[in-house]
Amino acid sequence: KSHFRILRIGKNLVIKPTWLDLEPEPDDIVIELDPGIAFGTGYHPTTDTCLQAMEQHITPGMTILDLGTGSGILTMAAMKLGAKTVTALDIDAQAVSAARRNFRRSGITKQVRLGQGSVPHATAPNEEFDLAVANISARGVVDRCPFILAALKPEALFIASGLLDTQKQEVADAVEPLGFTLISEWPEDEWTTLLYRAPTKPATQ
Repeated sequence: KSHFRILRIGKNLVIKPTWLDLEPEPDDIVIELDPGIAFGTGYHPTTDTCLQAMEQHITPGMTILDLGTGSGILTMAAMKLGAKTVTALDIDAQAVSAARRNFRRSGITKQVRLGQGSVPHATAPNEEFDLAVANISARGVVDRCPFILAALKPEALFIASGLLDTQKQEVADAVEPLGFTLISEWPEDEWTTLLYRAPTKPATQ
């Protein structure tokens, strides 16, 4: 706990460990977090840049898929940014229980579908989501991108993270043939977060 401090990210996001006090500024969007042992504190460049991308692109009423939810930090941020519902998935049972505790503490359990596993998944139907965020790894993004695409609405957004700069091409080679278009990137240290737009799906699908 001694290593954690209050963290400001992007324009208005504030990550506050549950045991620290904060006098928020008027525009602060405060996310209270007890990380437990799950990944996702905001201190890692990939989490930080995912949060920046989400703050810029989530609009009220969106449905969000959070793949590799870890501590649940990105799901909590999505709800604070106005998402209507979030489906949060993680393959790690300890992450799922850490996320469940954080969601309960935040009072968002009713708006969040939390599950163990990855896509395809019963909680992530086809063409359900306006935005997917996958803070996992290059290999995870490459493996899962066809299923992420299936879960997205036409022209929805896909934030791919957990990637080293040197892995951008590997990810591009997997997602661009599916019709995804790169819109933006957020490099930080040797890591990067990429924002793609899904294709307009042909009527025959």
